[in-house]
Amino acid sequence: MNWLELSFHTTHEAFDLVSNIFIEAGSKGVLVEDSNTLTEAHDDHFGEIYRLNPDDYPAEGVIIKGYLAVTSDIENQLEFVRTQLLNLKLDHYDHNKLEVTMLDEEDWANSWKKHYTPIEITDKLVIKPCWLEPTTDPSVVEILLDPGMAFGSGTHETTQLCLELIEEYVTSDEVVVDVGTGSGILAIAASKLGAKSVYAVDLDAMAVIRAKENIEMNHCENILVEKNNLIDGVEALNESPTLMVANILAPIIINMLDDVEQVLPVGKTFICSGIVDHEKEAVLTALNTHHFTVVEVKEKNGWVAIVANYNGRH
Repeated sequence: MNWLELSFHTTHEAFDLVSNIFIEAGSKGVLVEDSNTLTEAHDDHFGEIYRLNPDDYPAEGVIIKGYLAVTSDIENQLEFVRTQLLNLKLDHYDHNKLEVTMLDEEDWANSWKKHYTPIEITDKLVIKPCWLEPTTDPSVVEILLDPGMAFGSGTHETTQLCLELIEEYVTSDEVVVDVGTGSGILAIAASKLGAKSVYAVDLDAMAVIRAKENIEMNHCENILVEKNNLIDGVEALNESPTLMVANILAPIIINMLDDVEQVLPVGKTFICSGIVDHEKEAVLTALNTHHFTVVEVKEKNGWVAIVANYNGRH
């Protein structure tokens, strides 16, 4: 089978929008070539991880790549992508600059793998493509993913911020809820970092399927993942959550705070991300309105993650 590689150069802020367009068109994931990657400071504890070629990255913004199988419906899929990109009306970015390249089966497989190397989140936590050999270092916690089949592979700043915070806040007593789990990466991290139990929910049935595959690959037996909403899912649990994580989008986070208040006990912690820098104040204000105390804010390349404790209604 032949495949089409779709490539679109856009802004960091439009990353989620363009990625969703590619996925809705039929791509089972996206590759991201991020201009910020070359300028980030990395502690190189694993030798092979950060040996980057500047020619592989854009000078600014991000290049997002998706892959579509060439079938009888391919013209409709391409027209959908072009129309949706046009509707975004991105400043300084032209939907006609969508690049389309034909690949055969072998080229498609290799194009996925050559872009994915281990990602060191912290000294302790590493995301590794599933085709690489696991580490023999007992101090390292590895999350194995098939990036070509995942909705979240750890390359995006919001995912990395959430992973850093999960490592900081998860203890062996935690009952963790991952809202909008996507690939399951945050749930897997919580489990491998020692959480007592993890409940992961997503309204996208395909995301739930992928998350289950990744959870099984990582041998995490204390994770329950379901297609469900926050309220119905958490209220059905045997235990109340002690830590909730939501890596979604700022408007959705703001809208879901009423639900978070209903299911998160007083004194417990809420970690949220998917927040662009200019949306930070709106989220902080909403958290304050809903009786949360902000205890930590982390930022990375224009993206924000917030940790807040729930004080309860007075």
